[in-house]
Amino acid sequence: MLLGFEKDHGPDGAGVFCVQAKMEDIGKVSDEKLLRKGRDALWLDRYPEAAQVLSVYCSRLKQRGHSVPPTILAYYGLAVGHARNVREGLKLCLEALSADRRNPTIHLCLARLYVLSGARKNAIEVLAQGLRVRPNHRGLNTLREELGVRQRRPVPFLPRESAVNVHLGRFLRKLKKKRTPIPAFL
Repeated sequence: MLLGFEKDHGPDGAGVFCVQAKMEDIGKVSDEKLLRKGRDALWLDRYPEAAQVLSVYCSRLKQRGHSVPPTILAYYGLAVGHARNVREGLKLCLEALSADRRNPTIHLCLARLYVLSGARKNAIEVLAQGLRVRPNHRGLNTLREELGVRQRRPVPFLPRESAVNVHLGRFLRKLKKKRTPIPAFL
């Protein structure tokens, strides 16, 4: 039932409340608990539940004449993108980003959806924008490491696909791998 909390000790040992949603119980829950349950479901990768709960939360705000905060809209977009429709989720995240470009969490949600849709280049661009806003954001840095980062071109004025850049890049990479540390006594 939605009103009851169940403690889940995730992989990091931190307690996170699980969402067990039934539509008839959602109407009885306060907005604060509803938002917390939606976020918890999202971070536990329970995207259909998160989409359902955050949809109710967003519709409550709209019924009262309030606008949905951009971060919540990005969370909802991420949940919708994973649960139902990636294109719709991207649209919601882009709407959130246009409302608040200084929020790294929105960049993270959008980048995760780009990865899901197979648009790796767009994901890396969004990650770079988010890291310019907050360079030490843990989620952005983790996703960036997972995606990998290309090295700079050896000859910057030539295209990346140029035979000179390709062969020189391979040669330099081999040199870096072979480099042995200098002994401490020297």
